[in-house]
Amino acid sequence: MNPYLKQYKQTQMETAPKEEILLMLYDGAVRFLHLAKEGFAEKNIEKQHNNIVKVQNIITEFESSLDREAGGEFAQNLFNLYEFMSNQLFIANVKKDEQALDIVIKHMTALRDTWKEAIRKFKTSGNTLADYEIEKSNQTQSSEYEEDDDEDDEDASIGEYIV
Repeated sequence: MNPYLKQYKQTQMETAPKEEILLMLYDGAVRFLHLAKEGFAEKNIEKQHNNIVKVQNIITEFESSLDREAGGEFAQNLFNLYEFMSNQLFIANVKKDEQALDIVIKHMTALRDTWKEAIRKFKTSGNTLADYEIEKSNQTQSSEYEEDDDEDDEDASIGEYIV
């Protein structure tokens, strides 16, 4: 890869808002899945393998960024879906099972589209994740000074589950 392009992409990732990074990762995963699918059509095992591994790495990043304690049932269900997709990718890669890959393409595309729409709606309402994080941080700091700390408050907003 061109070193200037590589540097540009690195800078883009470092300076992009979290929601944009999330979408970039989903877009990348979907792109790599389709490249792996091309590998099946071309009977190119290396292309299949390399692109499946890239998607597995992205899924691992998604899993590690989930806060399952704060995210509750939603985060746990998302984690379970990531685990399911990882297992399907393993099957696609080891057993050369194209149907397993198709299952992951379907789920990953649906997740990407869902997150894209959720982020669009979140931004349309005049919010940004940076604003949300500042607000949440302020709420956490102010609650430290209150005697009655309500830990059952489940303000489930999209930014809560991203890195």
